[in-house]
Amino acid sequence: MSKNKIKVLFLLLGDLVIFYFSLFLAIFLRYGLNYSQEITFNHFLNFSFVFLIWILIFSVSHLYELRYAANKRKFFELIFKLFLIAAGFSIVYFYIFTPNFTPKKILFLTLIFSFIFLTIWRVLFNQLAAISKEKLLIISDKQEAKEILDFLKKYPQLGYEPKIVSSTFETKIIIQVIQNEKINTLVIDSEISDDKLNNFLVSLPEINITTLVSFYENTIQRIPLNLLNHSWFLVNYYNKNWEIYESLKRIFDLIGGLVLLSISLPVWPIIALAVKLSSSGPVFHKSVRLGRKEKKFFIYKFRTMVKDAGKNGPAWTLKDDPRITKAGKFLRATHLDELPQVLNIIKGDISFVGPRPEEEKLVALFKKEIPFYNFRFLIKPGVIGWAQINYPHGASVEDAKEKLKYDFYYLKNRNIYFDFLIALKSFRIPFEIPTH
Repeated sequence: MSKNKIKVLFLLLGDLVIFYFSLFLAIFLRYGLNYSQEITFNHFLNFSFVFLIWILIFSVSHLYELRYAANKRKFFELIFKLFLIAAGFSIVYFYIFTPNFTPKKILFLTLIFSFIFLTIWRVLFNQLAAISKEKLLIISDKQEAKEILDFLKKYPQLGYEPKIVSSTFETKIIIQVIQNEKINTLVIDSEISDDKLNNFLVSLPEINITTLVSFYENTIQRIPLNLLNHSWFLVNYYNKNWEIYESLKRIFDLIGGLVLLSISLPVWPIIALAVKLSSSGPVFHKSVRLGRKEKKFFIYKFRTMVKDAGKNGPAWTLKDDPRITKAGKFLRATHLDELPQVLNIIKGDISFVGPRPEEEKLVALFKKEIPFYNFRFLIKPGVIGWAQINYPHGASVEDAKEKLKYDFYYLKNRNIYFDFLIALKSFRIPFEIPTH
Protein backbone atom coordinates (compact mmCIF):
# COMPACT_ATOMS: atom_id res chain seq x y z
CA MET A 1 0.00 0.00 0.00
CA SER A 2 1.38 3.41 -0.99
CA LYS A 3 2.16 6.13 1.54
CA ASN A 4 -0.72 8.32 0.35
CA LYS A 5 -3.23 5.46 0.51
CA ILE A 6 -2.17 4.89 4.12
CA LYS A 7 -2.77 8.60 4.78
CA VAL A 8 -6.28 8.37 3.31
CA LEU A 9 -7.06 5.28 5.40
CA PHE A 10 -5.78 7.06 8.50
CA LEU A 11 -7.94 10.07 7.62
CA LEU A 12 -11.06 7.92 7.22
CA LEU A 13 -10.47 6.05 10.48
CA GLY A 14 -9.90 9.37 12.25
CA ASP A 15 -13.26 10.65 11.03
CA LEU A 16 -15.00 7.50 12.28
CA VAL A 17 -13.38 7.84 15.70
CA ILE A 18 -14.62 11.42 15.89
CA PHE A 19 -18.16 10.46 14.89
CA TYR A 20 -18.42 7.76 17.56
CA PHE A 21 -16.69 9.90 20.20
CA SER A 22 -19.21 12.69 19.46
CA LEU A 23 -22.08 10.21 19.76
CA PHE A 24 -20.94 8.84 23.14
CA LEU A 25 -20.26 12.37 24.40
CA ALA A 26 -23.80 13.34 23.35
CA ILE A 27 -25.25 10.29 25.14
CA PHE A 28 -23.29 11.14 28.30
CA LEU A 29 -24.49 14.77 28.27
CA ARG A 30 -28.08 13.69 27.60
CA TYR A 31 -28.36 10.89 30.20
CA GLY A 32 -25.45 11.53 32.56
CA LEU A 33 -24.11 8.48 34.36
CA ASN A 34 -27.55 6.82 34.36
CA TYR A 35 -27.56 5.65 30.76
CA SER A 36 -27.95 1.89 30.25
CA GLN A 37 -26.24 -0.56 27.92
CA GLU A 38 -29.51 -0.83 25.99
CA ILE A 39 -29.53 2.92 25.30
CA THR A 40 -25.91 2.80 24.20
CA PHE A 41 -26.45 -0.22 21.94
CA ASN A 42 -29.57 1.24 20.25
CA HIS A 43 -27.80 4.49 19.50
CA PHE A 44 -24.62 2.71 18.36
CA LEU A 45 -26.58 0.46 15.99
CA ASN A 46 -28.73 3.18 14.42
CA PHE A 47 -26.02 5.81 14.20
CA SER A 48 -23.57 3.34 12.60
CA PHE A 49 -25.69 3.32 9.43
CA VAL A 50 -25.87 7.13 9.51
CA PHE A 51 -22.10 7.42 9.93
CA LEU A 52 -21.58 5.07 6.98
CA ILE A 53 -23.66 7.39 4.80
CA TRP A 54 -21.71 10.39 6.11
CA ILE A 55 -18.46 8.70 5.07
CA LEU A 56 -19.96 7.99 1.64
CA ILE A 57 -21.04 11.64 1.26
CA PHE A 58 -17.57 12.83 2.26
CA SER A 59 -15.80 10.35 -0.02
CA VAL A 60 -17.61 11.46 -3.19
CA SER A 61 -17.05 15.12 -2.33
CA HIS A 62 -13.24 15.40 -2.17
CA LEU A 63 -12.77 14.99 1.60
CA TYR A 64 -10.67 11.84 1.12
CA GLU A 65 -8.57 13.21 -1.74
CA LEU A 66 -5.24 14.49 -0.43
CA ARG A 67 -4.87 17.24 -2.99
CA TYR A 68 -7.82 19.03 -1.37
CA ALA A 69 -6.51 18.62 2.20
CA ALA A 70 -5.45 22.25 2.60
CA ASN A 71 -6.40 24.79 5.24
CA LYS A 72 -8.14 27.16 2.86
CA ARG A 73 -11.53 28.84 3.02
CA LYS A 74 -13.00 26.72 0.20
CA PHE A 75 -12.13 23.54 2.06
CA PHE A 76 -13.94 24.61 5.23
CA GLU A 77 -16.90 25.89 3.23
CA LEU A 78 -17.13 22.42 1.72
CA ILE A 79 -17.09 20.77 5.16
CA PHE A 80 -19.91 23.06 6.29
CA LYS A 81 -22.02 22.29 3.19
CA LEU A 82 -21.49 18.56 3.56
CA PHE A 83 -22.48 18.62 7.23
CA LEU A 84 -25.70 20.36 6.24
CA ILE A 85 -26.36 17.51 3.79
CA ALA A 86 -25.41 14.95 6.46
CA ALA A 87 -27.81 16.62 8.90
CA GLY A 88 -30.62 16.60 6.34
CA PHE A 89 -30.10 12.93 5.59
CA SER A 90 -29.96 12.05 9.30
CA ILE A 91 -33.22 13.85 10.05
CA VAL A 92 -35.01 12.13 7.16
CA TYR A 93 -33.62 8.73 8.15
CA PHE A 94 -34.52 8.92 11.84
CA TYR A 95 -37.93 10.58 11.52
CA ILE A 96 -39.23 8.66 8.50
CA PHE A 97 -37.45 5.29 8.39
CA THR A 98 -37.04 4.76 12.15
CA PRO A 99 -40.10 6.48 13.67
CA ASN A 100 -39.75 4.47 16.88
CA PHE A 101 -36.22 5.79 17.38
CA THR A 102 -36.02 9.60 17.07
CA PRO A 103 -32.95 10.86 18.96
CA LYS A 104 -33.67 14.61 18.83
CA LYS A 105 -31.14 15.96 21.32
CA ILE A 106 -28.63 13.18 20.71
CA LEU A 107 -28.66 13.84 16.96
CA PHE A 108 -28.33 17.59 17.42
CA LEU A 109 -25.42 17.24 19.86
CA THR A 110 -23.71 14.58 17.72
CA LEU A 111 -23.87 16.84 14.67
CA ILE A 112 -22.48 19.83 16.58
CA PHE A 113 -19.68 17.88 18.24
CA SER A 114 -18.80 16.03 15.01
CA PHE A 115 -18.57 19.28 13.07
CA ILE A 116 -16.36 20.96 15.70
CA PHE A 117 -14.04 18.01 16.35
CA LEU A 118 -13.77 17.01 12.70
CA THR A 119 -12.85 20.55 11.69
CA ILE A 120 -10.11 20.65 14.34
CA TRP A 121 -8.91 17.18 13.31
CA ARG A 122 -8.79 18.15 9.64
CA VAL A 123 -6.86 21.36 10.39
CA LEU A 124 -4.23 19.32 12.24
CA PHE A 125 -4.12 16.61 9.57
CA ASN A 126 -3.81 19.13 6.73
CA GLN A 127 -0.96 20.82 8.55
CA LEU A 128 0.90 17.56 9.20
CA ALA A 129 0.31 16.27 5.66
CA ALA A 130 2.04 19.33 4.23
CA ILE A 131 5.03 18.91 6.57
CA SER A 132 5.76 15.23 5.92
CA LYS A 133 7.71 15.14 2.65
CA GLU A 134 9.25 12.49 0.42
CA LYS A 135 12.12 13.88 -1.64
CA LEU A 136 11.59 13.31 -5.35
CA LEU A 137 13.82 14.04 -8.35
CA ILE A 138 12.45 14.30 -11.89
CA ILE A 139 14.98 13.71 -14.69
CA SER A 140 13.46 15.07 -17.87
CA ASP A 141 13.29 18.08 -20.17
CA LYS A 142 9.70 17.46 -21.21
CA GLN A 143 6.80 19.85 -20.53
CA GLU A 144 5.05 17.09 -18.58
CA ALA A 145 7.92 17.07 -16.09
CA LYS A 146 7.29 20.75 -15.42
CA GLU A 147 3.56 19.98 -15.04
CA ILE A 148 4.35 17.36 -12.39
CA LEU A 149 6.66 19.79 -10.60
CA ASP A 150 4.03 22.54 -10.58
CA PHE A 151 1.32 20.08 -9.50
CA LEU A 152 3.30 18.78 -6.52
CA LYS A 153 4.26 22.29 -5.43
CA LYS A 154 0.62 23.38 -5.69
CA TYR A 155 -0.46 20.44 -3.50
CA PRO A 156 2.28 20.00 -0.85
CA GLN A 157 -0.15 17.88 1.17
CA LEU A 158 0.53 15.04 -1.27
CA GLY A 159 3.80 14.67 0.63
CA TYR A 160 6.48 15.32 -2.00
CA GLU A 161 9.38 17.74 -2.11
CA PRO A 162 10.09 17.74 -5.86
CA LYS A 163 13.15 18.85 -7.81
CA ILE A 164 13.91 18.62 -11.51
CA VAL A 165 17.13 18.24 -13.51
CA SER A 166 17.81 17.95 -17.22
CA SER A 167 18.22 14.47 -18.67
CA THR A 168 21.26 15.81 -20.54
CA PHE A 169 23.23 16.10 -17.29
CA GLU A 170 26.05 13.61 -16.83
CA THR A 171 25.19 10.54 -14.82
CA LYS A 172 27.74 11.23 -12.08
CA ILE A 173 26.31 14.74 -11.56
CA ILE A 174 22.76 13.39 -11.22
CA ILE A 175 23.90 10.66 -8.80
CA GLN A 176 25.69 13.30 -6.75
CA VAL A 177 22.50 15.38 -6.60
CA ILE A 178 20.52 12.32 -5.52
CA GLN A 179 22.97 11.52 -2.73
CA ASN A 180 23.42 15.11 -1.53
CA GLU A 181 19.67 15.84 -1.51
CA LYS A 182 18.84 12.42 -0.04
CA ILE A 183 16.34 11.69 -2.80
CA ASN A 184 13.84 8.88 -2.10
CA THR A 185 12.14 8.57 -5.50
CA LEU A 186 13.41 9.02 -9.03
CA VAL A 187 11.08 9.86 -11.94
CA ILE A 188 12.82 9.30 -15.26
CA ASP A 189 12.02 10.10 -18.87
CA SER A 190 11.25 7.00 -20.95
CA GLU A 191 13.74 8.24 -23.56
CA ILE A 192 16.66 8.15 -21.14
CA SER A 193 19.55 6.03 -22.41
CA ASP A 194 19.88 2.43 -21.29
CA ASP A 195 23.42 3.07 -20.07
CA LYS A 196 22.34 5.95 -17.86
CA LEU A 197 19.41 3.96 -16.47
CA ASN A 198 21.69 0.99 -15.77
CA ASN A 199 24.09 3.26 -13.87
CA PHE A 200 21.21 4.50 -11.71
CA LEU A 201 20.07 0.97 -10.94
CA VAL A 202 23.58 -0.21 -10.02
CA SER A 203 24.67 2.89 -8.09
CA LEU A 204 21.34 3.46 -6.30
CA PRO A 205 19.90 0.00 -5.54
CA GLU A 206 17.60 1.23 -2.73
CA ILE A 207 15.97 4.17 -4.49
CA ASN A 208 12.44 4.00 -5.95
CA ILE A 209 12.46 4.51 -9.73
CA THR A 210 9.40 5.11 -11.89
CA THR A 211 8.74 6.49 -15.37
CA LEU A 212 7.48 9.96 -16.16
CA VAL A 213 4.32 8.62 -17.84
CA SER A 214 3.49 6.28 -14.97
CA PHE A 215 4.03 8.88 -12.25
CA TYR A 216 2.07 11.50 -14.20
CA GLU A 217 -0.86 9.11 -14.61
CA ASN A 218 -0.93 7.82 -11.04
CA THR A 219 -0.48 11.22 -9.39
CA ILE A 220 -2.50 13.58 -11.60
CA GLN A 221 -4.92 10.84 -12.79
CA ARG A 222 -4.86 11.77 -16.44
CA ILE A 223 -2.76 10.69 -19.44
CA PRO A 224 -0.10 13.02 -20.90
CA LEU A 225 -1.00 13.31 -24.60
CA ASN A 226 2.45 14.44 -25.75
CA LEU A 227 4.06 11.29 -24.35
CA LEU A 228 1.66 8.91 -26.12
CA ASN A 229 2.27 6.85 -29.21
CA HIS A 230 0.18 4.29 -31.09
CA SER A 231 1.68 1.40 -29.15
CA TRP A 232 0.11 2.84 -25.97
CA PHE A 233 -3.33 2.13 -27.43
CA LEU A 234 -2.25 -1.37 -28.50
CA VAL A 235 -1.22 -2.19 -24.93
CA ASN A 236 -4.04 -0.45 -23.09
CA TYR A 237 -7.01 -1.07 -25.40
CA TYR A 238 -6.53 -3.42 -28.36
CA ASN A 239 -4.67 -6.11 -26.41
CA LYS A 240 -7.33 -6.32 -23.68
CA ASN A 241 -10.56 -8.31 -23.69
CA TRP A 242 -13.44 -5.94 -22.98
CA GLU A 243 -16.33 -8.28 -23.89
CA ILE A 244 -17.43 -9.22 -20.35
CA TYR A 245 -17.12 -5.64 -19.12
CA GLU A 246 -19.06 -4.24 -22.10
CA SER A 247 -21.83 -6.83 -21.66
CA LEU A 248 -22.19 -6.14 -17.94
CA LYS A 249 -22.14 -2.41 -18.54
CA ARG A 250 -24.91 -2.67 -21.14
CA ILE A 251 -27.07 -4.70 -18.72
CA PHE A 252 -26.57 -2.11 -15.96
CA ASP A 253 -27.29 0.72 -18.41
CA LEU A 254 -30.51 -0.89 -19.60
CA ILE A 255 -31.81 -1.71 -16.11
CA GLY A 256 -30.71 1.64 -14.69
CA GLY A 257 -32.19 3.49 -17.65
CA LEU A 258 -35.60 1.85 -17.29
CA VAL A 259 -35.64 2.49 -13.53
CA LEU A 260 -34.63 6.15 -13.97
CA LEU A 261 -37.23 6.65 -16.68
CA SER A 262 -40.03 5.23 -14.52
CA ILE A 263 -38.97 7.31 -11.50
CA SER A 264 -38.44 10.59 -13.35
CA LEU A 265 -41.38 10.43 -15.78
CA PRO A 266 -43.85 12.18 -13.41
CA VAL A 267 -41.72 15.36 -13.40
CA TRP A 268 -41.35 15.53 -17.20
CA PRO A 269 -44.68 17.39 -17.70
CA ILE A 270 -43.68 19.96 -15.05
CA ILE A 271 -40.33 20.57 -16.71
CA ALA A 272 -41.99 20.73 -20.13
CA LEU A 273 -44.40 23.39 -18.88
CA ALA A 274 -41.54 25.44 -17.41
CA VAL A 275 -39.64 25.27 -20.72
CA LYS A 276 -42.69 26.41 -22.71
CA LEU A 277 -43.44 29.28 -20.33
CA SER A 278 -39.84 30.52 -20.36
CA SER A 279 -39.63 31.02 -24.14
CA SER A 280 -41.25 30.01 -27.41
CA GLY A 281 -40.04 26.91 -29.16
CA PRO A 282 -40.04 23.12 -28.72
CA VAL A 283 -39.82 21.43 -25.33
CA PHE A 284 -36.99 19.13 -26.36
CA HIS A 285 -33.71 20.02 -27.98
CA LYS A 286 -32.09 17.40 -30.15
CA SER A 287 -28.73 17.62 -31.86
CA VAL A 288 -26.52 15.28 -33.83
CA ARG A 289 -23.62 13.82 -31.86
CA LEU A 290 -20.93 11.29 -32.66
CA GLY A 291 -20.84 8.09 -30.65
CA ARG A 292 -18.65 5.02 -30.69
CA LYS A 293 -16.82 4.56 -34.01
CA GLU A 294 -18.12 8.05 -34.92
CA LYS A 295 -21.65 6.76 -35.45
CA LYS A 296 -24.13 9.66 -35.66
CA PHE A 297 -27.15 9.81 -33.39
CA PHE A 298 -29.62 12.34 -32.01
CA ILE A 299 -29.11 13.25 -28.36
CA TYR A 300 -32.15 14.52 -26.44
CA LYS A 301 -32.35 17.22 -23.77
CA PHE A 302 -34.92 19.59 -22.38
CA ARG A 303 -34.39 22.89 -24.18
CA THR A 304 -32.51 25.42 -22.02
CA MET A 305 -31.79 28.09 -24.64
CA VAL A 306 -33.89 30.39 -26.76
CA LYS A 307 -35.21 29.03 -30.03
CA ASP A 308 -32.55 28.62 -32.76
CA ALA A 309 -29.74 29.47 -30.33
CA GLY A 310 -27.28 27.46 -32.41
CA LYS A 311 -27.81 29.76 -35.37
CA ASN A 312 -27.17 32.89 -33.31
CA GLY A 313 -24.06 32.08 -31.35
CA PRO A 314 -21.04 29.80 -30.89
CA ALA A 315 -21.26 26.02 -30.63
CA TRP A 316 -19.90 26.21 -27.09
CA THR A 317 -22.03 27.41 -24.22
CA LEU A 318 -20.31 30.41 -22.70
CA LYS A 319 -20.33 31.54 -19.08
CA ASP A 320 -23.42 33.69 -18.41
CA ASP A 321 -24.58 32.92 -21.97
CA PRO A 322 -27.48 35.30 -22.75
CA ARG A 323 -29.14 32.61 -24.88
CA ILE A 324 -29.94 30.53 -21.77
CA THR A 325 -33.52 31.02 -20.55
CA LYS A 326 -34.53 31.53 -16.90
CA ALA A 327 -35.89 28.00 -16.70
CA GLY A 328 -32.79 26.81 -18.53
CA LYS A 329 -30.50 28.18 -15.82
CA PHE A 330 -32.29 26.13 -13.20
CA LEU A 331 -32.39 23.00 -15.38
CA ARG A 332 -28.66 23.26 -16.13
CA ALA A 333 -27.76 23.89 -12.48
CA THR A 334 -29.71 20.80 -11.37
CA HIS A 335 -28.84 18.77 -14.53
CA LEU A 336 -32.54 18.09 -15.02
CA ASP A 337 -32.14 19.19 -18.65
CA GLU A 338 -30.29 15.92 -19.25
CA LEU A 339 -33.11 13.64 -18.09
CA PRO A 340 -34.26 12.84 -21.68
CA GLN A 341 -30.85 11.32 -22.30
CA VAL A 342 -32.18 8.28 -20.47
CA LEU A 343 -33.85 7.48 -23.83
CA ASN A 344 -30.40 7.48 -25.46
CA ILE A 345 -29.12 5.16 -22.73
CA ILE A 346 -31.98 2.68 -23.25
CA LYS A 347 -31.46 2.79 -27.03
CA GLY A 348 -27.75 2.13 -26.55
CA ASP A 349 -26.45 5.36 -28.11
CA ILE A 350 -24.68 6.31 -24.89
CA SER A 351 -23.93 4.88 -21.46
CA PHE A 352 -24.40 6.33 -18.00
CA VAL A 353 -20.60 6.69 -17.75
CA GLY A 354 -18.21 7.60 -20.55
CA PRO A 355 -16.69 10.57 -22.40
CA ARG A 356 -19.27 13.23 -23.28
CA PRO A 357 -20.43 12.97 -26.93
CA GLU A 358 -19.44 15.95 -29.09
CA GLU A 359 -21.02 17.69 -32.07
CA GLU A 360 -19.68 16.77 -35.50
CA LYS A 361 -18.29 20.23 -36.30
CA LEU A 362 -16.39 20.35 -33.01
CA VAL A 363 -14.99 16.87 -33.59
CA ALA A 364 -13.66 17.99 -36.98
CA LEU A 365 -11.90 20.90 -35.28
CA PHE A 366 -10.51 18.83 -32.43
CA LYS A 367 -9.12 16.18 -34.80
CA LYS A 368 -7.05 18.83 -36.54
CA GLU A 369 -5.77 20.44 -33.35
CA ILE A 370 -5.44 17.59 -30.83
CA PRO A 371 -3.21 14.51 -31.27
CA PHE A 372 -4.87 11.09 -31.02
CA TYR A 373 -8.33 12.64 -30.66
CA ASN A 374 -9.85 10.02 -32.99
CA PHE A 375 -9.05 7.30 -30.42
CA ARG A 376 -11.68 8.86 -28.16
CA PHE A 377 -14.28 7.05 -30.30
CA LEU A 378 -13.01 3.61 -29.34
CA ILE A 379 -15.50 3.60 -26.46
CA LYS A 380 -19.15 4.53 -26.09
CA PRO A 381 -19.81 8.07 -24.82
CA GLY A 382 -21.74 8.73 -21.64
CA VAL A 383 -23.86 11.17 -19.66
CA ILE A 384 -21.09 11.71 -17.11
CA GLY A 385 -17.40 11.07 -17.53
CA TRP A 386 -14.10 11.17 -15.64
CA ALA A 387 -13.31 14.47 -17.37
CA GLN A 388 -16.59 16.10 -16.30
CA ILE A 389 -16.01 15.44 -12.58
CA ASN A 390 -12.36 16.57 -12.70
CA TYR A 391 -12.35 19.50 -15.11
CA PRO A 392 -14.73 22.47 -15.36
CA HIS A 393 -16.92 23.21 -18.36
CA GLY A 394 -14.71 24.23 -21.29
CA ALA A 395 -15.15 26.47 -24.28
CA SER A 396 -11.89 26.14 -26.22
CA VAL A 397 -9.62 23.69 -28.00
CA GLU A 398 -7.23 23.84 -25.05
CA ASP A 399 -10.02 22.81 -22.69
CA ALA A 400 -10.93 19.92 -24.99
CA LYS A 401 -7.27 18.84 -24.96
CA GLU A 402 -7.17 18.83 -21.16
CA LYS A 403 -10.40 16.82 -21.00
CA LEU A 404 -9.01 14.28 -23.45
CA LYS A 405 -6.23 13.52 -20.97
CA TYR A 406 -8.92 12.43 -18.49
CA ASP A 407 -10.85 10.54 -21.20
CA PHE A 408 -7.78 8.45 -22.03
CA TYR A 409 -7.23 7.77 -18.32
CA TYR A 410 -10.77 6.40 -18.26
CA LEU A 411 -10.18 4.43 -21.48
CA LYS A 412 -7.25 2.64 -19.86
CA ASN A 413 -8.65 2.11 -16.35
CA ARG A 414 -12.37 1.58 -16.93
CA ASN A 415 -14.16 -1.25 -15.15
CA ILE A 416 -17.50 -1.69 -13.39
CA TYR A 417 -16.14 -0.43 -10.07
CA PHE A 418 -14.60 2.67 -11.68
CA ASP A 419 -17.89 3.38 -13.50
CA PHE A 420 -19.76 3.12 -10.20
CA LEU A 421 -17.24 5.45 -8.54
CA ILE A 422 -17.61 8.05 -11.31
CA ALA A 423 -21.40 7.84 -11.10
CA LEU A 424 -21.23 8.43 -7.33
CA LYS A 425 -18.78 11.29 -7.66
CA SER A 426 -20.99 13.02 -10.20
CA PHE A 427 -23.13 14.09 -7.22
CA ARG A 428 -20.25 16.21 -5.93
CA ILE A 429 -20.30 18.61 -8.90
CA PRO A 430 -22.41 21.26 -7.08
CA PHE A 431 -19.84 21.22 -4.24
CA GLU A 432 -16.69 21.44 -6.35
CA ILE A 433 -13.56 23.13 -5.05
CA PRO A 434 -12.00 25.05 -7.97
CA THR A 435 -8.56 23.65 -8.87
CA HIS A 436 -7.88 25.14 -12.28
